[in-house]
Amino acid sequence: MLRTRITAVDNDADVQIKRLNKNQKQVRMHDVLEIYDGEVRIFRTTHSGDVWQLRMWISQEKKYIRKSLKTRDKLIAIEIAKAEYIQYKARLLNGEKLFSLTASDLRNKYLEHVTELVEGGQISAGRLTNIKTYTKHYQDFVGKEAKIQNIAEDFFDGYRAFRQSKVKGITMTVVVNESITIKQMYKWAVKKKFISSTYVPDFGRIKVPKNETRRESFTVINYDKLVNVAKKWWQRTPKGSANRDEEIYYRRSIRDFILLMANFGFRTGELLQLKFGNVKVHDDATEHSSESATVKVLAETSKVRKERTVRSRRGDIFNRRKTYSRFFGENSFVFSMYGEDKMMTTTILYDYFTDLKKEVKKKYPDYDDSLSLYSLRHFWITLQLIHGKVDIHKVARFAGTSYTQIVNHYDGMKDAEVSNQLMAVKLRFDVENDGIFVMQDKAKDEDEGDKEDGKVKETA
Repeated sequence: MLRTRITAVDNDADVQIKRLNKNQKQVRMHDVLEIYDGEVRIFRTTHSGDVWQLRMWISQEKKYIRKSLKTRDKLIAIEIAKAEYIQYKARLLNGEKLFSLTASDLRNKYLEHVTELVEGGQISAGRLTNIKTYTKHYQDFVGKEAKIQNIAEDFFDGYRAFRQSKVKGITMTVVVNESITIKQMYKWAVKKKFISSTYVPDFGRIKVPKNETRRESFTVINYDKLVNVAKKWWQRTPKGSANRDEEIYYRRSIRDFILLMANFGFRTGELLQLKFGNVKVHDDATEHSSESATVKVLAETSKVRKERTVRSRRGDIFNRRKTYSRFFGENSFVFSMYGEDKMMTTTILYDYFTDLKKEVKKKYPDYDDSLSLYSLRHFWITLQLIHGKVDIHKVARFAGTSYTQIVNHYDGMKDAEVSNQLMAVKLRFDVENDGIFVMQDKAKDEDEGDKEDGKVKETA
């Protein structure tokens, strides 16, 4: 039963009004009416020009709704207030938040949550980097100031086309990975009651071509061009440039980063987070090879959360870094900032790699500058598969991945090798005896036996 009555202003109302008044002046309420047993209050103030105001306490969100009813007529104000109350109640019963976060607010809160997981050792820092990137694309798509509760679930059906319009040649695998991260963010938002419990972003069907999972890798030719330019790039730093020493440091660093990625098959995040205390350089250099190094990749820095210890050539690079880096203690990062004993940021790393690729492109116009730093890991794995000297399971173990991942993403690289081997076998039908002769090319076999195993030319 509807009851209305005039009441005095309570202390709580006075406190709330004072907080809302920017000039800290006393705002006096009068003609206060309580509707629906006090759940809604309408009133007029000395500042409202006798226009009726509404205030409703939302206990679920611990906030007041306050708005003008835009009328000076009391009866009309009561009817408007009733209608507003019913609408608000209906939305609350449907699990809707009346005070919705913006897309920017949601992203910031989620990144705080994910950062805590990294600090607690639950996920890798590399995963945090991906989430930052993916949720930035989400924010660009929906708009920073968009109220998340007001975004229709099927609005996300346009996400694929949006990403394709922004990045030419983007793979559907990337789009799917981004959509998964966005869904995880919304699932967390539901858990935190930032949004309706029934809300699920609907990205529609995103079809991933079967052969799309194959990785883009450097060719030996492109790798050779990259390291050739990187070798002396730091020496060409303009003498008059501001912070020249810092510029030289980062140019030398990107060269060393490239070489270690290509010789150890690291993930980018694993190498960035590597500390000198987890590296041991061996005194085993020969006339034809450099020192080797044993590296421990910690579980908390690995994407798969599993520790591994690997040994490979180019241990001299770790020693070289100690000659020009200011920080090389046991707890210092192999790739630290120029002026701080902290891990080099991904922004600096990628910016210098991008600048280096531009220099390579100037010298070699046919250089493929679409390849990323991560492509160097694919380059290392591809080389192991092509020469075929090491069992694929061992390659997977060294790289910190699974046999299935190797087969699904890289094994297609061996197609050309298999074709060449089959082409090398000469068959002749023996029709008379219903058989087959395998023809041997003795001259070729002798030549092949004299050849040395092929090696990647390391020019940096």
